[in-house]
Amino acid sequence: MEHLGKVFREFRISKNYSLKEAAGEACSTSQLSRFELGESDLAASRFFEILDNIHVTIENFMDKARNFQHHEHVSLMAQIIPLYYSNDIAGFQKLQEEQLEKAKSSTNPLYFELNWILLQGLICQRDASFTMKQGDLDKVADYLFQTEEWTMYELILFGNLYSFYDVDYVTRLGREVMEREEFYQEIGRHRKLVLILALNCYQHCLEHLSFENASYFETYTEKIIGKGIKLYERNIFHYLKGFSLYQKGQCKEGCKQMKEAMSIFDLLGLPEQVAYYQEHYEKFVKD
Repeated sequence: MEHLGKVFREFRISKNYSLKEAAGEACSTSQLSRFELGESDLAASRFFEILDNIHVTIENFMDKARNFQHHEHVSLMAQIIPLYYSNDIAGFQKLQEEQLEKAKSSTNPLYFELNWILLQGLICQRDASFTMKQGDLDKVADYLFQTEEWTMYELILFGNLYSFYDVDYVTRLGREVMEREEFYQEIGRHRKLVLILALNCYQHCLEHLSFENASYFETYTEKIIGKGIKLYERNIFHYLKGFSLYQKGQCKEGCKQMKEAMSIFDLLGLPEQVAYYQEHYEKFVKD
């Protein structure tokens, strides 16, 4: 992958090794230079040898590599959030163009292609005149299915595109994540994403009247929230439990609880969340 060369270069420079010393007998200095610049790959055997040459374990290298990739998606999400709330379709499309350009010059174009699909999904959520191609959704599904251990990136990808998939697929993938929840709890930055994912799956199941599956995610949401405050997530949960009552025929009680949650978001000074849940309420509640 392209970023692995950049991470290797950071290690080499920080340890004061020259290109020649790092390359050793594994490859030429020009090959190593191209690898560091993301212009070419190295065979696995040569990669392990150059790590030995600079005295870096594979465990330490991968820790740094994952953190490097973490910063990549954090940067992308930082650009996405204001565009989403301002309905800036042109801004999303500009980001999509940038991802396509990066894909053309990358040795790992899939990462940027998936980013493009993620952005397309967000565009569709903000403007119903745009559509998702099934081929793009299949590409994301294949990637998620083949990725055994999800990182922050996979959680973000699925958490923002779940609404385009049928409830059985969402439930299956969501359950796999929830069943490994203890693993994600050990990674602080993942905890909130797992909780939001559980809430999203819960909402998706309720919207499709899949109550047995909804009950599963309700139970896991209760478990993840625990006794912590997490006021924002608790209020989303409060809204969705009201939505659950409404979907099960307890309309008066459900509507009251959903409106309570929107009032709390208003009191917290979160107009974007008020607007989102008001739109959701109007879509599903038949007065």
